[in-house]
Amino acid sequence: MNSVYKKKLFISNLAGLSDRSYGVSVKYYKGAAADPFKRIDYEAAIQLTEHDLGWLMRLEKKEVFFNRHEPDTVSERFADLVSRSLYPVETVIDGWGTQVTGIVNHEAIINRWQKNRQRLLDKYSGPVADDFVAVVDQSIQNSAVIQRSMSYDLFWNLFFHPKYMAYTETYMQPVALYLSVLPYKAPVRFPGTQKIIPQITGYGSIVVQFVSEALAAPQELFLEHQQKTPCYMKVTADFDLDREHHFAMHTRALLEVYEKEGKYTTVPVQKIEFTMYQL
Repeated sequence: MNSVYKKKLFISNLAGLSDRSYGVSVKYYKGAAADPFKRIDYEAAIQLTEHDLGWLMRLEKKEVFFNRHEPDTVSERFADLVSRSLYPVETVIDGWGTQVTGIVNHEAIINRWQKNRQRLLDKYSGPVADDFVAVVDQSIQNSAVIQRSMSYDLFWNLFFHPKYMAYTETYMQPVALYLSVLPYKAPVRFPGTQKIIPQITGYGSIVVQFVSEALAAPQELFLEHQQKTPCYMKVTADFDLDREHHFAMHTRALLEVYEKEGKYTTVPVQKIEFTMYQL
């Protein structure tokens, strides 16, 4: 990679970028199991248009499947109605891929929720449905609350993780990745090291790799039992950016929770695997 190209890499060139669609899969594993006990799959689509402050980004989430089937339990259907109300969500980003505004289509989100709210109440009755609707009613009225709720989403965490920066001559830089590891809780800060691979891949991408330090894992992560020994967690992530626009192509992230057994051996407790690939 020559020096001119390396300088260009530090900022995204979004002019002429076509719409992007991604297949997204989030899988949850227990211990050393080869198969996930839970997974969520969906399609994400991004449209960009020029804006006075940068670029208006429209994010759509659709075709949501829970454990490879359409929403069928009550909780899944409730969650799907909220998702259908929230998306498409719009915000403004700059050439670095950083948000420069909050959510800018708040009124459209409220209108969608009012329609879906009525569908929910027409189909379900009782205190569970009433309580659910009351919570969403209160939350969706405040655009700042919606913005905060987006930080509970792994796609949002990884998409907006900073990848453009002044890397050192060794192509490395200390940085923190914020990842939502607990439902409806603020993302956890994972300090670590990020590096850029100076060669273009065979499929025309630039790879940015992140490796976190090990952190003590919160007890809330353990779904079924109390851990008798301390557990730790770490995150690794690979980001593929296209060589022309330096925009997201593929993302792979892995959160591992483990016990230490001796000085060099670890025992897996849980892991979350996030995969996003350009369609």
